[in-house]
Amino acid sequence: MFGFVRRNKVFLTSGCLLLASLLLLSVSARSRQYRDPIARLVADALAPLQAAVTWIGVGARGLWDGYAQLVTARQENQILRERVTELEQQAVVLSELEQANRRLSELLDFRSHFDGVAYSARVIGRDPLPWFRTLTVDRGERDGIRRGMAVLSPQGVVGQISEVSHTVSQVLVLTDHNSGIDAVVQRSRARGIVQGGLEEGCHMKYVRRGEDVAVGDRVVTSGLDGIFPKGLMIGEVVEVSLRNRGLLQMAIVRPTAPLDRIEEVLILDTTAQPNAY
Repeated sequence: MFGFVRRNKVFLTSGCLLLASLLLLSVSARSRQYRDPIARLVADALAPLQAAVTWIGVGARGLWDGYAQLVTARQENQILRERVTELEQQAVVLSELEQANRRLSELLDFRSHFDGVAYSARVIGRDPLPWFRTLTVDRGERDGIRRGMAVLSPQGVVGQISEVSHTVSQVLVLTDHNSGIDAVVQRSRARGIVQGGLEEGCHMKYVRRGEDVAVGDRVVTSGLDGIFPKGLMIGEVVEVSLRNRGLLQMAIVRPTAPLDRIEEVLILDTTAQPNAY
């Protein structure tokens, strides 16, 4: 107790003097006729102290209000940041949905150009090995998928079904070296077989040396293999090789379908009767 008094004697003395001055002022206010000169002297002496105490109180209240406002502002800022993050995530989801809706609309419009049965499918896997180029789609035997069906996109040929299980199927992409599509050059009608190569792209092989094939020519399906309808876009010629002095020439073809980033495809069965799928 005494230790507390010693540590705070200045504040306690000031408080006592302040209370005394207030008491004297109160008594003086009740009696107009009586004027205590001592009270006046005490009041005058304590006036600076009263002003200082008032200034400290106002300053302390201002600091506290400022701190409270700062804490509130920080909390509101955190809430706003979380809301911005949530809105950004929603924007990403909406953008994905918009892009998927656009792709599906293109696929649906593309589907209306064919006879037979067309199945839309989603790509759910890709072969990680560089020498095999296959895709996995979410359609299988239960959906009526069979080996050999054509796999297409609105941009062009993708490949054909190579393996089928109950719920999924493997697509042999046209850039795989095991693939082969009967094709013609759209401009000159030069005929050949488009096969995948060990590198990205395709080769149009077995083209007779005298045929007119030039860089920039479009290569389309011939319709003679019984798998792909006639006139589907395969790719564009980017290089022509005469292969020394043989009887044949070869063209390097760049596929028009975005095989490395395709997400939805159309599986076409030209032998089935049209139905709703």
